[in-house]
Amino acid sequence: MSERISVIIPVYNGERFLAEAIQSVLDQTLPPDEIIVVDDGSTDNTAAIVAGLASTSPLPICYVDQENQGPAAARNHGIRLAKGDFLAFLDADDLWVCHKLADQYSYLVEHTDIIVVWGLVQLCAIQDGTCVDTGEPWHGPNLGCALFRREAFQQVGGLDISLRVSEDLDWLLRSREANLPQTVINNVVLRYRLHDSNTWLGRQKVSESLLYALKKRLDRRRNQPDA
Repeated sequence: MSERISVIIPVYNGERFLAEAIQSVLDQTLPPDEIIVVDDGSTDNTAAIVAGLASTSPLPICYVDQENQGPAAARNHGIRLAKGDFLAFLDADDLWVCHKLADQYSYLVEHTDIIVVWGLVQLCAIQDGTCVDTGEPWHGPNLGCALFRREAFQQVGGLDISLRVSEDLDWLLRSREANLPQTVINNVVLRYRLHDSNTWLGRQKVSESLLYALKKRLDRRRNQPDA
């Protein structure tokens, strides 16, 4: 494989789940070429956990920290640092299935006109320390279930750093407005863990950010010459 894959993991106080998230990347049947962990100002043992994993990892793990700016800024930081032709994201509390990268990379290789390939998300609840699947797999605007060609962000731009949540929905809306070629494969690629601190902000902030992302889209449509 001549083309490289970079994995970007934004994290804020992720000591509870981070090691398992990184391990799910290391367990890929198609290993990436690098893992970039962007620490968004954590105050827990995140740095030590990454250092411990990096010391034994068969893959290069790059750790960078920044002042707390939110997940969008952390992802943008990772994009700037990434050396890969393909980019993938994983939140520090989620898990990839082992064939995630293999499935999506092979699809993009076979379909050179597609810029982004999405997969399905499986919700899972934590019960007695294990992750138990709940509900049916679904497709939603979660960056962790996609594989991107680098040009996706050159064409659409990065994540909106003014959004602390719903920045993935905002990016998806902008990508569709830009007519970015993308598709969904009917494979579960991401396990989304449900727990008491899923979001970096509370539900009210989630709702506010979602409404803001939708308002931005409406404003863009109004400003189009033929709108």
